[in-house]
Amino acid sequence: MRKVLITGGFGFLGGRIADHLGNQGFEVSLGSRTSKLVPSGFNNCKSVITNWDDTNELRDVCSDQDVIIHTAGMSAEDCAKDPIASFEFNCIGTMKLLKACKSNERKKFIYLSTAHVYGSPLVGKLSEDSIPRNNHPYATSHLAGEFGVNYANAKGDTEGYNLRLSNGFGAPILEYVNCWKLFVNDLCKQAITKRELTIHTNEEQQRDFIPIRNITKTIEMIINQKNPLNHNTFNLGSGSSFTLFEMAKIIQSRTNHLFHFSPAIITNPNVKNSNGNFLEYNVDRLKSFHLLDNVNLEGELDSLLLYCQNHFGKSTI
Repeated sequence: MRKVLITGGFGFLGGRIADHLGNQGFEVSLGSRTSKLVPSGFNNCKSVITNWDDTNELRDVCSDQDVIIHTAGMSAEDCAKDPIASFEFNCIGTMKLLKACKSNERKKFIYLSTAHVYGSPLVGKLSEDSIPRNNHPYATSHLAGEFGVNYANAKGDTEGYNLRLSNGFGAPILEYVNCWKLFVNDLCKQAITKRELTIHTNEEQQRDFIPIRNITKTIEMIINQKNPLNHNTFNLGSGSSFTLFEMAKIIQSRTNHLFHFSPAIITNPNVKNSNGNFLEYNVDRLKSFHLLDNVNLEGELDSLLLYCQNHFGKSTI
């Protein structure tokens, strides 16, 4: 049984990854700054403390792990409020973890970065060869973390991979996780609680949306690769773009399919279309290694809507 450490293991992404890998038979350690109990329902999982201020303690946590998946990081909002802290954690924290992973046996290190290193909003054709142009501290601190992974790779310390995630969505495993600012998650919650879908920003903006189950499956595939891949940075998205209005229409349709009502779509008349450009988030590199499973937007949306009904809805619809 392979051992996997997930930093931020009690977060939105970390929890979903832990749940998936535990069910696949991996022995999973959920990293957290404080001691936490592993909720019932998690298979093959235990909780460990990740003390980012003590390299020796980090080394002890990493010592018997085969794979480290680094999901812990500051949000875009928090990075904007404190740019210095964003680099201290997203960059220097990643470097500390990479240093702690160094051992006689080369470990796999999977770093969850962001598509927003390229820009905000994302426009045009974007491949891994595109030049990152976003100066927001959320983007620049993640890019600096990627450089740390690349440096550790070059020295032979780790077998590291940077995954530039597009707009993930899906139901959380842990109820207390706040994932409801994500566009799709927000609309699905609105569909149940308000019976409407309010788009607060530019409805014509295009985004690449990817179900969380595809993210967890790609990570499993990378772990199971017997030999190092000859690339270490990958765009992780669906490869298909939708305007925000188009995604709202899909959510409206799935709501009607599940609950037999269609929430009204409300747009903001005060927001002008400032993005006439298309988006093509290129995932050919990922596909060339057969690391992207079939994308099922509707399946993830249905699971998310049912979660919202069970947790936020009335007893009957």
